[in-house]
Amino acid sequence: MKKTIFVTTMCVGLVTMMSARAAGKAENPSLGVSEKVSAIEAYVRSVEKNISSSQRKEQMLSPGELKKVTNEDWTKIHTYSDGADLKRMKLYPTAGSQRTEEFYYRDGKPVFVFLEANGVGKENHDQNATGDKYYFADGKLIAATAADGKSIDVKSAEAKKMSEKLQKESEAFRAAVK
Repeated sequence: MKKTIFVTTMCVGLVTMMSARAAGKAENPSLGVSEKVSAIEAYVRSVEKNISSSQRKEQMLSPGELKKVTNEDWTKIHTYSDGADLKRMKLYPTAGSQRTEEFYYRDGKPVFVFLEANGVGKENHDQNATGDKYYFADGKLIAATAADGKSIDVKSAEAKKMSEKLQKESEAFRAAVK
């Protein structure tokens, strides 16, 4: 029994260390955008792999609570944390909508945001799901992909506007979680 606990503890520690290392690569200024995106994707996979061991909280939202930052009518937020460290947040809509938003965090900053048209009913991130993907490093949008798989020009006015919107939403959503 002690051996099993020891091995499990070692495995969890190793995965945690590897996910931190992968996410850290995304912040490395000497890496190119594709390497940073790969590091962020590896980090998201590691968060999802360990989601069952994360502390999950559910926060119900009152109607219109977040109208200052979003035109979506969200009803609840699920947060997933490793101790005090927020790793993931998923927002759920009112009845009649299937749209969800997922935010992944490292060191308190969003590193990946996934906007899925049909995310309701999925607890975990679905790697095969289609949706808009936004990648951040050092608080800046570094890459984005539309639901159809086409790259979005991060220097375009539309992408800059979306980046600002997602950053503001992230702050407001985190503040709404008590």
